[in-house]
Amino acid sequence: MIELENLHNRSLDDILDEYLNKIPYFSTEWTDYQEADPGITLVELFSWLKWVQHEYLNREVPGVSTKFLRLLDVNRHKNRGAKAFVEVSYIKENTDLPVRTQWKSGNMVFENTENQTLMNSSILNIEFDNPETPSQEEYYKFDGNNVFYVFGKNTERKETTSGERRFIISFDAPIPQDKMFNIFFSVYNSHDLKRNPIKESDKFVPMAKIKWEYYGTKDGKIGWHEIEVIKDFTYEFLFSGIVAMKIDGMVEPMDGEYKIRATLLYDEYDYPPRIDNVITNVFSVTQNETKCENIVIKKQDILPDFSVEVPRNLALYGRSEVYLKSDGGWVRTSSPTFKSFTKKGKLTVDLSEVWGEIKNLKPGDDAVMIVSYDQDFKDSSVLGSGTGMTNQTFKFEFKNVLYNDLELLISEKINGKEVFFKWKRVDDFYSSGKYDRHFVYDEDEKVIIFGDHEHGMAPRPGNDNIIICGLRFTSGYKSNIKENMISSVITRNNALINSRISQITQAAGGRDTESIEHASARAAEIFSNPYRAVSKKDYENIVKSTPGLMFTNVKILPNYMPGEDTSKQNCVTIAVRWNRKVGLTLPKSFEQNIMNHINKYRLINTQVKVISPEYIGLIISGKIVVDSFYREEDKTIEKEIKRFIKNMNEDLGQTLHFGDVFGMIDKLKYVSRLDNLRIVPVGNFIQKNVSEDIIIPPNGVYYVEKIDFNYIKNSEIYKG
Repeated sequence: MIELENLHNRSLDDILDEYLNKIPYFSTEWTDYQEADPGITLVELFSWLKWVQHEYLNREVPGVSTKFLRLLDVNRHKNRGAKAFVEVSYIKENTDLPVRTQWKSGNMVFENTENQTLMNSSILNIEFDNPETPSQEEYYKFDGNNVFYVFGKNTERKETTSGERRFIISFDAPIPQDKMFNIFFSVYNSHDLKRNPIKESDKFVPMAKIKWEYYGTKDGKIGWHEIEVIKDFTYEFLFSGIVAMKIDGMVEPMDGEYKIRATLLYDEYDYPPRIDNVITNVFSVTQNETKCENIVIKKQDILPDFSVEVPRNLALYGRSEVYLKSDGGWVRTSSPTFKSFTKKGKLTVDLSEVWGEIKNLKPGDDAVMIVSYDQDFKDSSVLGSGTGMTNQTFKFEFKNVLYNDLELLISEKINGKEVFFKWKRVDDFYSSGKYDRHFVYDEDEKVIIFGDHEHGMAPRPGNDNIIICGLRFTSGYKSNIKENMISSVITRNNALINSRISQITQAAGGRDTESIEHASARAAEIFSNPYRAVSKKDYENIVKSTPGLMFTNVKILPNYMPGEDTSKQNCVTIAVRWNRKVGLTLPKSFEQNIMNHINKYRLINTQVKVISPEYIGLIISGKIVVDSFYREEDKTIEKEIKRFIKNMNEDLGQTLHFGDVFGMIDKLKYVSRLDNLRIVPVGNFIQKNVSEDIIIPPNGVYYVEKIDFNYIKNSEIYKG
């Protein structure tokens, strides 16, 4: 970081003395330096102005620091809750789970962010259908000790319609129709197989194409029908996660069981995927505690009977208010009636009496807003009254408030009606205009601040017209708890109350609001490790961080591109070895993912190409005299040679020096003499010099194709 100059390092007396000492240089006639002299009064005034200006310029307030960090594209991390997976078992009936149902670990609350169905059907068995599976009977047991190849050990990189590679999951009861349900797959990865994580914002090209089907009836036809996959968080079995699905037909029994299946249509897997567990009724929860929330409903989502369904936990068990769209904002109404359906996990709001007020809206327009409060929070929802004065503030004593989940409704008088508008939280008012409905929440001072009519609006005068319409809390970093801590649920649904709740993964990702000091240190780190593709090291680091991939070797070859005139353009070739198999070309998905990632950082005028390794086989032969105790069947010398070649491949394109191989073998303790060593390369673009060194392309990789030694024991020589 740049060290800032201290501009306020002198006292007022020092500045005044400096100017008094300069007076003789400007006027010898000025001899009265008493304070009563009008000239001295002016000198004192200007000295004070300089001192005040330096004090002001030297001041570094948090808002200014945050603004400077933002100019450097460094935004302070907001607080957030940890995420974990929870399993609900022993469900006696299909249960619709409302959004933000509260799951507890002691006093800490976690909430699910998706609406889904918990099934009362359990997995009976899983059949793996592929050429490598010797016996289906052995593949039904998931006990934590067995690992199974999902589509077999030797998946092929090609389209297939034969259905040879698939697995079938059998259930003991039907799967609900038109309901989202989850299946969790625990994907096994050994310690040396670590993929880069994939964010939801990343553009990831799948390595495989999988078709999910159910056996049942659709449009009067019975058979296998396709399942709608809403989201595959495993990315076709690369990571442990949920596959969220929905069946639009009726699942029918086959041999007394209800079946779904996954068929591999196409694959470019670097390693065939393996799983060690499959679990139903698993979903993601986030450590949040909702006290108030608002849901906006479009006109097109209102049902034909003039009602809306709100599948939200707080709407179902809390207290709700209804607002209708009017005059660009929202007008509160008390006419709608509410009906709670605990088993269906939703609140129904009857809008028939107020339909006339919104019927002229367009189908895509926002029409209704439901604001729901926790039973204990409703009386605390009014923040205060607007005065119309600038920089109005309100005490807000809540701690650990989630940044994006604090929302306010503030009313204004329009056409004789009290119309509410949603106001947005911002970090500061620097970028706010005079008509922007923005507010700032100062977490340190625990106050909410409004604008001054120039930078941000000020609330219009009103009585209790500033209302909280969104509020959630998080424990931040403290929410990173170990597994099996979440064990209960807050609900009135008997099916959930009588179920078993298990946290199957540790909660991770929780963090507190980042301090300015930490953000400044992070800015220094970013500038010391700039994330742009210029140098070879830049390219290598960026390629190795490509989401969803893992690499054995990456080599950056600047100004090298086979078949291109490198003198007319900037070009970089990236040689990628993605696993230790020999002979496979680079999968198209690998190349596309690398290019998608590198394009965000490369210079516009630099052409980039990703290439596969060039595999060079080695046929090694010769005559070796070994000690009498050496056992040929142990193949110890062959293993040492393969280890030597493996170490060479840590860097692609290395020249294989004949003398190095000869010396390595000759120095082995059980080798007495090495004669007639010969190394024959097999492959393209190979050169040999007079020293029998093998020169290969810069993306070359060696592999041992054949070792053929004639072994002679010392004892046989002595006998002769």
